[in-house]
Amino acid sequence: MEPYTIDASKISLDQFQKLTLTKRLLPGRVILQEKMSERFTLLKDAGISNLGQLIRILGSKAKITRFALQHRIPSEYLVILKREAGSYLARPFKLSEFPGIPFEFTEALKSKGIRNTKEFFEWVQVENQREELAGKTGIPSHRLLELFALCDLSRITGVGGTFACVIYESGIRSTEEFANLTTADFSTEEDLRYCVGYAKIIVECGRKEIQL
Repeated sequence: MEPYTIDASKISLDQFQKLTLTKRLLPGRVILQEKMSERFTLLKDAGISNLGQLIRILGSKAKITRFALQHRIPSEYLVILKREAGSYLARPFKLSEFPGIPFEFTEALKSKGIRNTKEFFEWVQVENQREELAGKTGIPSHRLLELFALCDLSRITGVGGTFACVIYESGIRSTEEFANLTTADFSTEEDLRYCVGYAKIIVECGRKEIQL
């Protein structure tokens, strides 16, 4: 079964550094590119080798404060670094946030213990699972397939319920299809580059350790 979010341990600290250095960061995170080589060397010296370890070590305000004092990295920098690292993990949301999904569908799914995008994506990844769920809920299997595609697209950072529907209506049915797009396919090139970059990471993490 493919997990809803990536395994952060598959992204090495070197890969995360390169991604952070070369991507178009949100304005509040541009500070991460300051003294990057020096600060990431300190992170490695502290024994951090991948994104999963980084997220765990910076898991709370107290941990950040302690790490900052021990390793001479400003706590303000670590707070923003934690936010950037955490953005690689998909955040599930309620199925009702997809426009056009009937209320009775989301209620029927909720009665079966499926309340959000993560639960749906991980529950019905193959056709026989969707057919079984269709029989239990009365939801047509083609609508379940549509909802699965929307949940898959929602794994991309920056893609919420409405945007997932826009992508789906354009003919794109999966994260992998989205990852294969080029920014030339969009009129808002800068905004979409951010999402396409995350989609590529999701796809590569599903196959092997990413190669950049």
